[in-house]
Amino acid sequence: MIINPKTNLRVIILLIALIILIISLFYMYNLRLGVNSVIYENKTKTNGVLEAEYKSSLDILFVGDIMTDRYVRKQINRFGSTDTSKSKAENFNINYLNNLSSINSNYDYVVANLEGPITENKSLTLNDDGTYGQDLLFTFPTSTTEILKILNIRAVSLANNHTDNFYHSGLVSTKRFLDNENIRYYGNPYNSNEDKLSETICEKDICITYIGYNQFTKGNDNELIIKEIERLNISKVESDKELKLLDFVVVMAHWGEEYDKTANEMEKMYARSWIDAGADLVVGAHPHVIQEIEEYKGKYIAYSLGNYIFDQWFTPEVKRGLAVHFRFTKENINTKVELIDKKSVSIDRNGVRYEE
Repeated sequence: MIINPKTNLRVIILLIALIILIISLFYMYNLRLGVNSVIYENKTKTNGVLEAEYKSSLDILFVGDIMTDRYVRKQINRFGSTDTSKSKAENFNINYLNNLSSINSNYDYVVANLEGPITENKSLTLNDDGTYGQDLLFTFPTSTTEILKILNIRAVSLANNHTDNFYHSGLVSTKRFLDNENIRYYGNPYNSNEDKLSETICEKDICITYIGYNQFTKGNDNELIIKEIERLNISKVESDKELKLLDFVVVMAHWGEEYDKTANEMEKMYARSWIDAGADLVVGAHPHVIQEIEEYKGKYIAYSLGNYIFDQWFTPEVKRGLAVHFRFTKENINTKVELIDKKSVSIDRNGVRYEE
């Protein structure tokens, strides 16, 4: 049988045209859907649909209470002009905070409890002559945000009994200074769900929502936090775009009895109820001493990490803090929080340092 060469050519042209048409239709279909691809470790996630296995992790260090008024403010002023080529915060870091910044830089970011407002008001705890006032009303110097940034502290809780020491204006001022340095914050002194009770932070394709809780206010109902956790977990399932595909919920609580070395029954009941509601991790503050870390239903509760940058020296316990390294991992549709390491923090009149 003789095959006409012209017929062969027509077939080839038709096949090429068909292939081009199929490719064009596929491209236009994906364009219409508004394809949004995320590449991580050579794996692809398209429109929230997993096309290949992928894994991402965040290494976050959690530390305790930060207070930069009173004696700490005095040291900021003392070291502020040590090297005129450096800022007050840089000089304070070099001369008082020792190895904190170098070690903190090893983590994706650090989370802390900011135990007071940042304002331009005159201190009530440090007098002009270097003596100390008796009021426990704090205002932190404006250099505090630069100190936080140097320490890689990029998220702080404002849910405590000191952030409103200079009333509403002090709280507004604090947020303004934090915003200027792009330091994220969550919670408030009143547990108001109208004032940033929670904040979602996304990095490396992992989104963590932090919730702040303050026991020492009228609106300290545990149910408020449970409802917020449940709302966030519903959003996990429904892929709420506002929450950017939330992966983890962390509750930061300001609670308990000062200087007690063990958590009380209220702390335990609240923390476990938050885990039951869907929280992935609970971290506490306020006692100014280290309390226990427990594992409950496969989730961690660190009841108190003690002090971090503070000026209490009256017992060995208040002169020690704890920094805890948690790893947040998302692998395909599975998530987990691991306790990787714990570091001891030593605090005295000469400065703060990690014990190595």
